[in-house]
Amino acid sequence: MTANLAVVVNDELILEYDRAKALPAHQQQHLQKLDGKFDQGIELQGHFIAAPDIEQRAKYMALSLMEGIIYQEDARAAVSLAWLATRLPELQQVKAIVDEQGTHFDLIFDRAYQPHQVVHFDGLDN
Repeated sequence: MTANLAVVVNDELILEYDRAKALPAHQQQHLQKLDGKFDQGIELQGHFIAAPDIEQRAKYMALSLMEGIIYQEDARAAVSLAWLATRLPELQQVKAIVDEQGTHFDLIFDRAYQPHQVVHFDGLDN
């Protein structure tokens, strides 16, 4: 299991979930209730899915996470992030690009977040 789950929007680290910290029991129960709701089906990108698999559930929660961030709904973002972190223990990053064309995201399992490093070349900086 990966310790941290990073949320990166437009190459900026926005949120980070530390899996080493246990969720309180009431929050775990809330996530279990969400799983029960998912068992009844979800609407994803305009289509109803009666029995969503883990990938479809993850996409739904990643969209909810992005909406929580964009609309500054902290509780929604926190629940979505906790669900992703606990249900997908190998997930390392939710990486999104938000621009005038909309929001596009990837769930990244194979590499941890690494901040960009600025490299300065002598004589080339003006």
